[in-house]
Amino acid sequence: MENNANRLVYLDNIRNFLVYNVVFHHASLFFVYPFMFWWAVVDREGASRIYETCAVSMYVYMMPCLLFIAALFIFPSLKKTSPREYLGKRFLRLCVPVIVFMFCAGDVYFQLLLQRLNSAAPVYRETFLDFWRAFAHLPWIYLSGAERKLNAVMFNYQHVWFLTLLFFLTVIVVVLSRLGRSKSADEIKVAGRRTIIKKTILFAVLLSIVYAAVLVYYVTRGVSFSQWVIAGKTLQFLTGQIWVLVPLFLFGLYVWKQEWLTRGDIGSWKMWGVLAFVPFAAYVLLHHFIILPDIETVYKVVEHNFLSGETAALPVVKDSVKLTALGTWFLLPMACVFLLMFFLSFARKFFNRPSAATAFCSRHSINVYVLHYVAVLVLQDLLMHVPVWPIVKILLMTVIIIPACLWLSYRLVYPYPKIAIAFFVALKLIALAVGFTFFYYAILTLVFVSFAGAVYEYSRFLVSRKASPEVAWD
Repeated sequence: MENNANRLVYLDNIRNFLVYNVVFHHASLFFVYPFMFWWAVVDREGASRIYETCAVSMYVYMMPCLLFIAALFIFPSLKKTSPREYLGKRFLRLCVPVIVFMFCAGDVYFQLLLQRLNSAAPVYRETFLDFWRAFAHLPWIYLSGAERKLNAVMFNYQHVWFLTLLFFLTVIVVVLSRLGRSKSADEIKVAGRRTIIKKTILFAVLLSIVYAAVLVYYVTRGVSFSQWVIAGKTLQFLTGQIWVLVPLFLFGLYVWKQEWLTRGDIGSWKMWGVLAFVPFAAYVLLHHFIILPDIETVYKVVEHNFLSGETAALPVVKDSVKLTALGTWFLLPMACVFLLMFFLSFARKFFNRPSAATAFCSRHSINVYVLHYVAVLVLQDLLMHVPVWPIVKILLMTVIIIPACLWLSYRLVYPYPKIAIAFFVALKLIALAVGFTFFYYAILTLVFVSFAGAVYEYSRFLVSRKASPEVAWD
């Protein structure tokens, strides 16, 4: 994908927006109760259905669109390097952060969860050991939910599951690309505007039919579509969402191969905005007014069962709610695809100019994605009893964490990856020796120091930019 700096700038802007959306999403889970009763830090008093609706809404597009964007860059990158070198770089970029995160902070979620559920705080070393014992005993195919207690420490990849899935799909694409021959650009006849729009709408409708059919099959067979699958101890995904993720990834490869974004006309952002609004608004409203009010009682019983180990009978879900849920299953993929096309067409028109800010944020986007999670958990715990509105807490966490992660990536992780790994491992080892309290305040200190560093450096940049307009970001 080329545009001056050998890439389409608006794709970077979309990816940056989606990554920051993930930060906001995780920050808001603080108040998504009872829909996400299993979150490590839960503020029941501040919880509201509006936050449940927000969480359900962001689920529609965040990860599928990120996977689509990632797919667009695979073939262009393979043109610049050999498959072996490319996979080596992708392993360092995607898998090494997963390994470091899981060792250094993968158990923080469970430590905070156990502290919430138990009167006495557990010993951090025990949580760490239980976490890795669970990993050692994982079967080759593991379905979450098999354990019946919420306070059991079970291994999972948490938010970095996305990186493992992306690497796995990338490996498949690279291997298959070696077996076939790609056509040269001169041999490809780019489809016209109408054809692109028709193909996209057809893809969205077919995907909606397949997705709804799969979820109906799951329900009739007693399979939960909200379970996490961990395959071979290395790959994690949701049983339901995978049927949207993989097609969107393949759609990204197809769009690049057909050169829709470089030589084609994908249509007006206004048209895609209208097409996206109808299914997305219907999806959101149906959840907010019909589905969530009914299933909140179900989740409260599930929470009770998980906490107590009992198997109390779940409330009967009304037939009208079941039919509504079926409708939302059909709406979800369609809303996702149309929102994606809206993002592409809107950003292409209004956010396609190269800028230092875009380049800077894109360079550090993966690090922000990896680093923000633990900062969110700790800040949620810190703000638990602060008497301010929930939305203020969410915005405050988002505004602090994004600049802090950008600065930490810019000053430590990106330029000195080996030193960064040594630093985080050292913090972890000290925490295991002296206790979680040290780790907790070390994370808080790191967040606020990084935020202060970001504010200071940005202020300096603004002053220097005012004095010399030609000054650019590093």
